[in-house]
Amino acid sequence: MMEEPKRKLKIDLDELVLAFDSGFGETYHYLDRETGEVILVTDDSRFQAEELLDQVGEDASLETALAALQDLDIEEWEKELVTQVISVEMDSESRYIPVPNQTSHQGYQDMETFIETVADDHLAELLAVAIQGRGAFRRFKDVLQRYPEEHERWFRFKDDLVHQRVLKWLDSEGIEPE
Repeated sequence: MMEEPKRKLKIDLDELVLAFDSGFGETYHYLDRETGEVILVTDDSRFQAEELLDQVGEDASLETALAALQDLDIEEWEKELVTQVISVEMDSESRYIPVPNQTSHQGYQDMETFIETVADDHLAELLAVAIQGRGAFRRFKDVLQRYPEEHERWFRFKDDLVHQRVLKWLDSEGIEPE
């Protein structure tokens, strides 16, 4: 069986990596499969969009909803955010795909993997102790603060791992970044 060719898409990978790595409960990211744009949806903008969609009715078209949005007395930047939410919410063609968030389990594994690469045995032991129990992420970063070179190396290491996960996710979605 032949594999379908990947869809080539111009994507700002740094922005996508940032979206992938931000696990806030009030923000969600989507990838526009047509433009490659990373779209931010907040709980606030989603609430505004839902109120507007309630006003125009469930069966309203995208154009009707967007026209009604222009009549709202809100700032232009808010209209832009709500426009994006409405576009995502009313998407019937799978144009927008949710960007997965990195899990805390993956973050913990990243710390363990990093510790294996630390050449200074004393620092490696301090880090291994730091990641035990609740508050592991904070303690890990606190220990690294005292070692500026390793602190910088950690961020590069972590960014590389997240970047690899993003590329793997894009591949699973049939997308090849340009």
